Amino acid sequence: MKKDLKNSGQAVLVLILIMSVALAMGVSVVQKSLVDLSTATRVEQSGRAFSAAEAGIEKVLKENANASVNFTENQSSAIAEITGLLPYVVPTGTRQSPLEYPSFAKEEFAHIWLADPAANLPTCTSSDICYKQTTLDIYWGNSSEDQAALEISLIYYNGTSYQARRWFLDHSTASRASVTGFDLVPTCSGGYVLLNATYQCFMRLGDGSVNASKNGSLPSGLMLLRARFLYNNTSQPFAVQAPTTATCGNDCSIPPQARTAVSTGSSGQTKRQLQVFEINKVVPYYFDFALFSAGAINK
Repeated sequence: MKKDLKNSGQAVLVLILIMSVALAMGVSVVQKSLVDLSTATRVEQSGRAFSAAEAGIEKVLKENANASVNFTENQSSAIAEITGLLPYVVPTGTRQSPLEYPSFAKEEFAHIWLADPAANLPTCTSSDICYKQTTLDIYWGNSSEDQAALEISLIYYNGTSYQARRWFLDHSTASRASVTGFDLVPTCSGGYVLLNATYQCFMRLGDGSVNASKNGSLPSGLMLLRARFLYNNTSQPFAVQAPTTATCGNDCSIPPQARTAVSTGSSGQTKRQLQVFEINKVVPYYFDFALFSAGAINK
């Protein structure tokens, strides 16, 4: 009896085809499982690294010194560093570095002490660092498209009571400029480079360049400055700086008040970094609204 070699060859080809498809499916399943396992491992390592970075931040803020943490039970660690109080007081003849706030969102605020928060305020003695210059440089924003307006509240003590002076500042090219009634700042062309950011706008408070009725020389008894962004959609930076070289000691310097802590957590091949910017004795957010209230505000 003759064998049907043609049909036998076709059966072998079909069998090979089925085995190839099954092998491809098997390889795909194994590959997907390996990818899922790798992803799960990276997610777990990322969580461990983040937790270690948080622990590093907590440790340096508590000890006010560089530190490291190591968790052998989950194979994670962190190295954390912290600055001294910023901005540093500089020698006579040197301009003090700016105090730069990390980017913050619309309706949030920056709080800058102009009088030493450790002093027995409102009194500033010769040993206290209290800013007494008649002008102050401010920088804000980082976008020519998302143009942030700025509200500035300057709190000072006139010898008998606390007073406030306010500015509402905006880009002269903003589409809303004709309807807000804000003071328009022509120096918003960008390119103002400081230590940590490049700023869109600059203004020197107290030089009379914008609305001289409000922007005459800064008063004596300066206590603090509050800045709040308006109309922006993205978080943007803010900074202040003494405008001239320090020739009058503590009276020419913004008091040191902020610390920056950076912690890098590691687990396996994954690293996570956290940065914290801390200001001493920040006045709560409802302080700005209390300034407009005729009576007491009960929390």
